[in-house]
Order: sequence, then structure tokens, then C-alpha cells
Amino acid sequence: MILKTLQRFKSPSGLSYVKLGQGPSLVLIHGVGLRLEAWVNQFEALSKNYTVYAVDMPGHGESSLMKECTDISKYTDVIARWIKTELKSSVVIAGHSMGSMIALNFAIRYSELCAGVIALNSVYRRSIEAKKAVLARVQQIKNDITAQNVTGPVARWFDYPVQGNDVIYADLCCQWLSQAPLDGYRQAYEVFCLNDGPAESDLHALDVPTMFITSRNDPNSLPSMSENMAGISPQGQSYIVENAKHMAPLTHSNEINPIMIDFASRCFNQSEEMSYE
Repeated sequence: MILKTLQRFKSPSGLSYVKLGQGPSLVLIHGVGLRLEAWVNQFEALSKNYTVYAVDMPGHGESSLMKECTDISKYTDVIARWIKTELKSSVVIAGHSMGSMIALNFAIRYSELCAGVIALNSVYRRSIEAKKAVLARVQQIKNDITAQNVTGPVARWFDYPVQGNDVIYADLCCQWLSQAPLDGYRQAYEVFCLNDGPAESDLHALDVPTMFITSRNDPNSLPSMSENMAGISPQGQSYIVENAKHMAPLTHSNEINPIMIDFASRCFNQSEEMSYE
């Protein structure tokens, strides 16, 4: 993996993004504290068949802090406006962690713009113990946040002691987290921790193809969460990545990329067939 400097574009609203490849539009949204480079191991594979748009989430990377982003729907609205005004096409949207919550919210509320959705390492109905833990972390972040103490999540995201390429990936995540704009991190972390996944009624009504991918050993985005959401969603599927933790898109890209490519292809083919009916 070579992490190249990517040419970023910026929308009038302040959303920073990159554009790679040619073909139908595939949008990628990263998670809390990271930046669009978190998809580095997807760029080459996905851009062979699609126009890949990876965004810096509001308040992250080079995207502007948007104080109106006080819940998941507000983050979604920013991205939806950008898709409407600049992409002007139906998209397959994929998100990781908090990005998956935004992607699912987009599919639920903007289905006319969505050909399909891929939710990686998402969260759904945390246990009482998990809720207590995330609320405690929110309070800690509110009380004392510095560039040095935001890297704590990395210990939960990888198997320690890290080995092989995971050493590089864990170091990258530490760099991205320590460089994240603190106001944007604080804002997004609170939204993420206070969100417990889509309403069951919204999942029941989700009328686009939906793929839920998570990792067998992810302590917070449990396999049962993705399997339950897939079971509720009319066109839901789930896939569990074995021997992986939270950063599976980085660590297990060779397994995940073909699934994303195949799923997106089926979504766009189905979308074309429906447009001719």
C-alpha cells in the first residue's frame, strides 16, 4: 500500500472529497476521527469499475466544521445536498462505522438518489454495558480532549500486539486521529455514541439493496448487529469477515473489495432495469 497525496475538491458547502475512476457513482464515507484516506485500500480496486467519490466527513480532514451537524440526519443532509447538486445521479453509498450510519440514513431518507447501500462495521442496539461505556467516553471527550488522547480507540480497532501490515495501519489510524480537528472530532463522537442505529420501522421500509458487513472480532460492531439489520431489511444481506476487528476495510481489503464490487454491480444493474420498466 502506497499512501499518495490525493487531489481534493471542495463543494460550496465546504465538503472536501476526491474523485477517482470512471463509471457509475460510488460514494465512500469514513468514521469518527479519520479522513477519506481511510479508504486507501479500496481506491484502486473500486475505481476500475466506478467513479469513486470519497468524502471527508464534516469537521474532518479538509471538510469544514458544520455546527448544524448535531445528529446523524444533519450529516446525511450535507452529503445528500452535495450528491444532488454536484453528482446529479443515483449512487451506491458505502460507509464505515459512523459513516455506515450516515449511509443507512441516506438510503432511508433519500431512496430516490440511492441505488444501494453498504454498511461496514455498523452499530445497532448496543447492550446496556456498551451504552454505559460509550456514554462514559463521550463525557471524557467533553471534559478533556487533546490531540494526544484521541488515539485510544486504536487499541479497540486492532489485535494487539499488531503484526505485519497491521503495524502500518494502526500507525496510520493514530496519525489520522491525532491530526483530526478537535471540534469536529468532539461533535462527531457525541453524535456517534448517542446513535443506536436506524429505527426498526425504517429498516422495514428500506426499499434498496442493502449489504451489512462487519468483523467477527469487532467488540462494538457485533456480527449479530449486522445480521439483525439484514434480517429486518427487505433486501438485506450480511457478511461476516473472520479474524478481523473494526478496521477491516484496511486490514481485510482483499476479502471485502470483491464483495463491494459485486454488490455495487448488482445494484446498478437492478437500477438500470427499473428505469426501463
